[in-house]
Amino acid sequence: MIAADQSMEKLEKINPPDAVGDVAPKKRRVLLIEDQRTQRAILRTALERDGFEVEEAEDGIKGLQAFDRVHPDIVLLDVRMPMMDGFAVCSALRRQPGGDQLPILILTMLNDIESINRAYEVGATDFITKPVAWPVLGHRLRYMLRASDAFQTLAKSEAELARRVAERTADLETANVKLEAANRGLEDFAHSVSHDLRAPLRAINGFASLLSANEMMALSPNGQNLLRRVIANTTRMAQLINDMLEFSRVTRATLRRTKVDLHSLAKQVVEEMRDTNPAAEAEIGPLAVVNGDQAMLRQVLANLIGNALKYSAQTDKPRIEVGATSSGGGTVYFVRDNGAGFDMTYAGDLFKLFRRLHTASEFPGTGVGLVIVKNIIERHGGKVWAESTVGQGATFYFTLGNTT
Repeated sequence: MIAADQSMEKLEKINPPDAVGDVAPKKRRVLLIEDQRTQRAILRTALERDGFEVEEAEDGIKGLQAFDRVHPDIVLLDVRMPMMDGFAVCSALRRQPGGDQLPILILTMLNDIESINRAYEVGATDFITKPVAWPVLGHRLRYMLRASDAFQTLAKSEAELARRVAERTADLETANVKLEAANRGLEDFAHSVSHDLRAPLRAINGFASLLSANEMMALSPNGQNLLRRVIANTTRMAQLINDMLEFSRVTRATLRRTKVDLHSLAKQVVEEMRDTNPAAEAEIGPLAVVNGDQAMLRQVLANLIGNALKYSAQTDKPRIEVGATSSGGGTVYFVRDNGAGFDMTYAGDLFKLFRRLHTASEFPGTGVGLVIVKNIIERHGGKVWAESTVGQGATFYFTLGNTT
């Protein structure tokens, strides 16, 4: 700080940097707490020349009173004062409403480690030792104000972010309530499908089957054909209903993760489905133990292996393969067959509800199985895709996200 015996005339010649525009478009208010009148006069003159608005206090008690009245942007505080020293004043300022984030610069003749540590302990933003040239003090004040402004901007941004997060959370809660209501509606629909549609469909199929068994020969060839079509379509409709119910069940089921041995699971599925294509040769390679829902992963393997057996059934030497390979640092599982295959142009339709790339007369099915596979895999954090050439079989790949 400028020495007390320095003349005011010499002080007038000091040319501090023009910081008015640097600090803010309006004057920033400094609360100057200093017990020596000469020092206050020197500092006030320098501060006002540099564009600050100054409020003086001659001791700590009056400084605290002035703080409540003027709400300064920064406090310049001497340490050695009567009645209440600068350390006590700084600590008291920090406890005032609005004082917790206020920049406080302590002026002191003390430069020992103990005094410096104490200044920070009581809440000083920074300190500067006497005597010091005005440009040093002025730069320090402007830096502290810029830092304070940046902190306040950040605090406002955090508050705004918190407000938006709260709004988004409320929106999500509202959406969850609506989703739960929609799920309950889906459950009601599934219940209706199960009970209200199955009963008349069973009646139609039953009566048509009785008619076929007892009266088929009495019908004309065209009548016989129509009756067979009625039975076939009621059977297909029953399968559609079953698949819809299964899709509804899977999408609503809670994921229950446990350790799942995919190799053992694949072997079980192949053995259970072998009757659908007894001639097929099945090879199961090494598969990992993963963290997933065993019932759901069993359904994934059942749907993919079942498709592989079905679409290779018309091949001279049907063969399916279940295995895994490494790709990009992760594991990719696959189910491969040497059957009918499909045109990759239409690969995007594979995992859409009720979309099929083969007719029901070629291969039975409803097109729901792969949609269920996709849903289960994505719920495990993975993805599923397929590659194929017409007449040369197909390979379905899938990953399982985090399986540790």
